[in-house]
Amino acid sequence: MNYAQSNTSKLEGVVIDSYGTVPGAEIKLEGTEIGTVTDLSGRFSIKNVPSGETTLSITFLGYQTYEKTLNLEAGVSMDLGEITLKEDYSELKEVVVKSTYRPSQARALSIQKKSAAIMNVLAADAIGKLPDRNAAEAVQRIQGVSIERDHGEGRYVSVRGAPLKWNSNLINGNRLPAAVGTSDGLGTGSDRSVPLDIFPSELIQYVQLSKAITPDMEGDAIGGSVNFITRTAPYERTLNVNLAGGYNNQAQDGSYNASVLYGDRFFNDKLGIIISGAAWERNWGTDNYEVGYNADLEDPNQQFSVSQLELRDYIGKRSTLGLNVGAEYNFNDDHKIFFRGISTSFEDDERSREFLFLFNEDAAQIRQRKAIWGTYLSGGEFGGEHQLTEKTSLSWKGATYRTKANLGSTPTPNPDEGAGLLLGIFRQQNVGFQGLSPDGYKYLEGDAPQGVAGDPFNNIQPNMANPLSPDQLFIENLLNFEQSSEEQDYIGQLDVEHEASDKLTFKFGGKFRSKTRSEASPLTIFVPGALVGVPDSPFPFLNNYETEAFPSNGGFLTELGENYNDQLVDQVTQDELLNLFRPESIDELNAIRIRQDENNPSSAASFFEGTENVFAGYAMLTYNINEKLSFIGGFRNEMTSIDYTGNKVILDEDENPSIVVAEGNRTTNAFLPMAHLKYSPEDNINIRAAYTRTFARPSFGSLNPGTTQNDAFQVISRGNPDLNPTFSDNFDLMGEYFFDNVGVLSGGVFYKRITDDIFNSTSQQNINGLLYTITEPRNLENGYLVGFEAGLSKRLDFLPGVLSGFGIDVNYTYTDSEVDVPVFNVNGAGTIEKSILKQPLPNQSQHLYNASLFYEKYGILARIAANYKGKNVVGFSEFGPEHNRWYDENLTIDFSAAYAFNNKVRVFLELNNLTNEPLRYFHGNVNRPEQVEYYSLRGQLGISYQLF
Repeated sequence: MNYAQSNTSKLEGVVIDSYGTVPGAEIKLEGTEIGTVTDLSGRFSIKNVPSGETTLSITFLGYQTYEKTLNLEAGVSMDLGEITLKEDYSELKEVVVKSTYRPSQARALSIQKKSAAIMNVLAADAIGKLPDRNAAEAVQRIQGVSIERDHGEGRYVSVRGAPLKWNSNLINGNRLPAAVGTSDGLGTGSDRSVPLDIFPSELIQYVQLSKAITPDMEGDAIGGSVNFITRTAPYERTLNVNLAGGYNNQAQDGSYNASVLYGDRFFNDKLGIIISGAAWERNWGTDNYEVGYNADLEDPNQQFSVSQLELRDYIGKRSTLGLNVGAEYNFNDDHKIFFRGISTSFEDDERSREFLFLFNEDAAQIRQRKAIWGTYLSGGEFGGEHQLTEKTSLSWKGATYRTKANLGSTPTPNPDEGAGLLLGIFRQQNVGFQGLSPDGYKYLEGDAPQGVAGDPFNNIQPNMANPLSPDQLFIENLLNFEQSSEEQDYIGQLDVEHEASDKLTFKFGGKFRSKTRSEASPLTIFVPGALVGVPDSPFPFLNNYETEAFPSNGGFLTELGENYNDQLVDQVTQDELLNLFRPESIDELNAIRIRQDENNPSSAASFFEGTENVFAGYAMLTYNINEKLSFIGGFRNEMTSIDYTGNKVILDEDENPSIVVAEGNRTTNAFLPMAHLKYSPEDNINIRAAYTRTFARPSFGSLNPGTTQNDAFQVISRGNPDLNPTFSDNFDLMGEYFFDNVGVLSGGVFYKRITDDIFNSTSQQNINGLLYTITEPRNLENGYLVGFEAGLSKRLDFLPGVLSGFGIDVNYTYTDSEVDVPVFNVNGAGTIEKSILKQPLPNQSQHLYNASLFYEKYGILARIAANYKGKNVVGFSEFGPEHNRWYDENLTIDFSAAYAFNNKVRVFLELNNLTNEPLRYFHGNVNRPEQVEYYSLRGQLGISYQLF
């Protein structure tokens, strides 16, 4: 922009320190209210600066204040170039302080301090110095955050105890497409949750967790908005290499990790590029036992009897690959274009060996499965930033991102079949369970009838008169479960900002997103001919196949004392399992083939396609009432139009099923007003108050119009394309005190008033004189979530000598919730009655805390960190609250340490799960386990080398 005809000037520059550019630094012109904050690349630009002499002041947490007197000429733009800040240490001795965490924390806290939204920030360097393996595990250290794990590794993020479906996961401000099917192990199904273990932490520049959003952010964020900002071009040439190797004690096998980052600037710094890549490969293992109960029995005294015990031994190898590229070109001070691209993949080559003891059937099964679970993300964005006039700027962006998820196997045993999860099931009849009660059921201690000794919950024994034997275990069936889902987004965005005055700024814009979604879950079942009467069919006993010793890799459930080693048998080898699915093996068994796909009534409803178009617009203003008080207000409106095509199974008058196409469409509108007040009585104090209205769209699986009706069991399962979005009115009050030596004391309260939450409803309905059980998603009526949070990050540099390197990071969050769940029952007169049952929100833990003690001095950084998540209900049972599925409290302790030899070379050590904390789910009562998993200790040792 040409200032030659203006009476004002433009002032710009870039703030750096010895570690790179400095975002979030506060720029002020002394004696005026004119100022700004450096952006994420450390740059600042102040327009319409009065000419004449002025003093520039730059402040940043943990750094000395920078001051410089300037003489500005009217109509002249002044570029100050690099401005270097110096760290402000509370004590200076003849010791070279090689800080490794402090600058990164200073950057994150400064962005948080100056943010308009209620936000927590995690910087890239801090992620690399926490004992965490991926983005989800790093984010769990933020106040109010908990995670869901899969085989010991973090996968999904929950904010303030809200359900996973209420959280928004973004990449560079755009909602990430989600394509994780029903077999991810965590019950997310076809919802909008994004598995964050797909992100190697090396690709991330910053993580912004917004707990109260502003109108220019995506509005579907009831719990919170987690924005992953990928790396951008550095200010100067950078080349960094990391190499690490590790070990997983449960798998008794190794792992490796390598990453490289290169960035540079060309053509007089006009062109900046960055390329970063990461590769992770790690072996893992899990020992698991699961318990089923007879909750469906009519006699309440028998409903807590044990129906089955399942033992599982998992061995797997996980591979994560990531590549991030970025480029920007500055035509001049007023015009810039940029590009960001990312490609990541997560593959889990998993093998499970399982034993099931079916107490109600006097039978047992052994199962072996093999699969590769894959999730793949790719995409990018191209955009520009332009200063149109002295007071008006414009930015634009076009983007596309795609996520795919599928099941595969290597090698593919049958070219004619899709590659999926391969499951071989062997069965033994008449095992003769002993120790059952007189009524014929298995019980645990505390639930057993009088005079019956139940089993301890951590030592449930099959006690078989006829133990498992290879010459009695026969192939019951072979299953090939395929699954694929894909979601693609196309995005266009435009934002305009206008400075009406030094105090008042308007911003408005719009975004369009077109999403396509498809999902398919075919299943092929092979049943040996001998089981269904096919002549001349061999009976396939286990002793006819190649087996291998069990247990292996250090034993099975050693945490429970190896209670089962004498009762388990060897299983088929992995190669033998693959051979069973080859065409020649299927022919030898004379197996019949049952294909469940979109043409089969039993599975057709699980196949669907959909298109979702979102039209969003917003308007907001920022008004600086005075130096201490500012106001942000405005609204966002998001209109969502969805079209779905699925399958519906219907019966003719002779009860023959047929499949018809089911179509659904739905248009909803979300009007979202928002208001923020920020009061700063002192430079290092913020008091924030916010009202925001946010929402959550229904999941894709819930909107699927498909319907399946089973008349043999009188069961109907269907989707609901008429679901309303869930809305929340959010009230937040937060206080922050920032320490000069880089730290923060914060606390606040929050309240969410919920309408139209979505749950899976089970009801009964009379159809032609028969009573059917109907399962479908429905909107709840009312609910709330309320709580408070507090945190302290403090360096204890007031301690003498060597002790001054200690510091603490602690935070705690309490939440409580309640939703009105409608229950439908048939009374004695055959009339359906509705009642209301008050329940807590699923996945909502009342208590969350993080606590860590760290030491940072003399080039040493050591940290021991604890993460606690309290118990929470994860599934409501149709048989009553005493049968609900609960997640048990969980406390994990991790350790990391690093030593910086100089500014270029650093060695590091990471250890996870020091106490071998198990994952536990229980059935209404903590002494009734449903699922227990052990992962043991894992860790890695590595080196980081900053070449330049």
